[in-house]
Formats: sequence, structure tokens, C-alpha cells
Amino acid sequence: MKRAILAMLILAFPLVMVTAQEAAESIGIDTLCGENALTITALDELPEDATTQALDLMLNQMVMLPSDTVPLLSAAGSKPPAPGAVIFIDSPEGRYYRAIGVSDIGSCALLDPETPFPIGSNTKMFTAAVIYQLQEEGLLSTSDLVSQYLPDEIALWDGGEAITIDMLLSHTSGLPDYLNSQDPRTLGGRYEAGDWSALTEAFTSEELVAMAAVQPLLFESGTPAQWAYSNTGYIMLGQIIEQVTGQSYINAVTERIINRLGLAHTVLVEDFPSAELGLARQYLVSPFTIDTSGWNFSQAWSAGNAISTPEDMAVFLRAYYSGTLYQHPETLAAMMTRAAPGYNAESDDFYYMHGGYYKAGFLGHGGQTLGTESDLGYHPQTDTVIVTWANSSEAFTGLGVFHIGHVLGITPTWDSVFISLPAVAQQLSGSQ
Repeated sequence: MKRAILAMLILAFPLVMVTAQEAAESIGIDTLCGENALTITALDELPEDATTQALDLMLNQMVMLPSDTVPLLSAAGSKPPAPGAVIFIDSPEGRYYRAIGVSDIGSCALLDPETPFPIGSNTKMFTAAVIYQLQEEGLLSTSDLVSQYLPDEIALWDGGEAITIDMLLSHTSGLPDYLNSQDPRTLGGRYEAGDWSALTEAFTSEELVAMAAVQPLLFESGTPAQWAYSNTGYIMLGQIIEQVTGQSYINAVTERIINRLGLAHTVLVEDFPSAELGLARQYLVSPFTIDTSGWNFSQAWSAGNAISTPEDMAVFLRAYYSGTLYQHPETLAAMMTRAAPGYNAESDDFYYMHGGYYKAGFLGHGGQTLGTESDLGYHPQTDTVIVTWANSSEAFTGLGVFHIGHVLGITPTWDSVFISLPAVAQQLSGSQ
């Protein structure tokens, strides 16, 4: 029973959850590429002490099957090994910047820590930032009804007329998700069924919203203590940005965020990433029999179409959570307001705000694509940034801020946070 409860309530930061390879047996990258694949490439010069040793062990845990020498990283939210993984930590005490594993299981070329990666749903922070900037400029209000901007889209749902921009930002709209879905009429349903022909298909934002509308609202919009992650809502935010600014979503974010902060290695992708970006090969899940490197980024658009690097993300996180991108302190305060107080799959150590998660003192998000899983966080009290990612859709990097933060002595373990979630505690007590 406990195992079923954990499987039901694991909280990642998804673009899409895929189970098509569940029957396949996981393997570590050392099995495919030999012991050389466990070489750690370091871009730092930290002394070998207890902390760096623990972080190096964590890198091994991300790409190897558990053993006597490489223990299971987490019982709550256990994940299979990834082909390669990166951990980046930037703090006043120094910078840890290392990678393990490979960028391509065919060549077994070692993964470079500086390799750009698709950041998935971390893109939602860019989208949220622009929406709040537009509010400061008087071009919209987050309390506005979405129907003021997207009347045809909202009309697709009975009850949708009550949805506000704030509800889109906070995932409290009840809008169903076209990606996190098992409905065969949706993109997520096609992937769930193993239809990999969908990987390269292009979609407009209007098509993505219409696809989600084959499903009704999950709950009445704005219901207290109700929350449901919705990529659909962030697609609508991208549409609103285009309507209000008169620019494409990509141009608006590039001008307002990327160029303003000098993020030289960050780009929003319209469809397929350029080969010049030098991305690693991407895989669904161990044993890496499905290569998803040909994924069309239009399928995520304003919910997840960015590529970046750990160093760029550190600059962005510090700006995003310090208020640098805004004119008024109340804007940052509104952005950091808890989205759904009382929601029983969250706790005081883990909850969604408006365009980001609170993770036991860290502020950030997380991102999953069909071929990467990442987690980002900034800890203002210690000025510490954590960025971690792997080139597999299911990896321990999905909750890496908690895992890494615990090694640094900043956060509790994810397992202890997970067990304290009201829904989990209630289920566990009822199963005993």
C-alpha cells in the first residue's frame, strides 16, 4: 500500500509524464558505456572534503543502479538512472560545477557541464515575469478575466468564464492539461500510448488549447485548496502576452528578460533547436531505447520552449526572486504568494506560488521534457543557487534542489518533506 501511495502522490514539475517504458528494465550508464562513463568532469577547483565527496556520490547515484557503494538516493520519488547529469552550485563559499555520464549513448562521449539543455517548465518563470511586467505597465491586471483577452478559447469550457489571469499563473484555474493527460485525443495521451510519431509534429498555440478542451474543467475555477498543474494555462498566458504587446511571445521574452539580463546562452525555440546549440542527445527513460532528441518545441511553447545553461539560470533566478525585473516590491510579493493554501499535496516546505515553487527556503521551479529533467532553486538567505539536470525524462534531478540542498545543510530531505504532505500522511495513517 505504501508503494502505491508514493507512486500516486510523487510531485515533480512536469511537462509530460510518460509510462510507456515501465516494463523495460533500467540500466546504469556504466553498463552501456563502461566505467569511463562514470568519470566526473569538473569546472571548479574545490578541495576534496566531505561536501564535495557527498556531491560526487550524488552524481554517481543519478546515473547508476543502486548498489552497496551507490545507495538509493531517495525512497520517495525513486527514479531510474540517467545517461548523464550535471550539478551546479553557486554560493559565496564557492562554485561546484560538475557532470557525469554521457551526452550520447551511441558514442559514449562524456557530458560537458556547460552543455546547454532544454529547461522545460522552468520557462514558465519567464512567462510569469512578463505578465507581471505588463501589469506594472498598466496593460493588464492579473485580476482580469481571461475572457477579456481570449473569449473564443475560454468559451471552449463550461464554467471557464470565471477564470482570471491570476488563476493561470497559479494553476488554480481547473484547466485540464493537454500534456499531462491520458486522453487519447490529447498530445499527452498519444505519448502515453507510445505514439512517438508525434515527436516532430508542430502545433499552434490555438491547437494546443483546443486539444485540451476535449476534457472538462477539473474543478470549479478558483475553488479554495484546489490546484492542478496546467500547461494549458501557461499557453494562454503566452497568447495574452502576444495580444497585449503586439509582439511574438519569443520576441517579448527575449527583449524583456533574456537581453535585459544578458543571458547570452539562453534562447526560446520556435520548433526545432539549431544544431549549433550543441545539445546532448535526449532519451525518454532508462534503458534509453527511445531517443527523443527530435522533439518539436512548439508542443510546449510558452509553457516550456527555452534552452539555457546553469550559469545563465543562476543570473536569471537571482534577478527573478530579488525583484530586479520589476518596478515595485509589491509585484514580487504578489508573485511569491502561495497559490492554493490548504491544498493537501503541499506543505509549508513545498508549495506552488505564481510562476514558481517554494522548496524549504529555495525559490525556483523545475522542468521536464520528453528528454530532460531539471530542477532549479535560489536560496536568498545564503545567496545559493542550485541547478541540476539530466538528459532523460525521468531522473533524480527532478527533485534535485532538495537532494542537493540537504547535502549542503540547507534543506530537509525530500523523503521527510514528502511524508509530511497532508495527503501522504493521511493515506499512510489510514493504511496502517
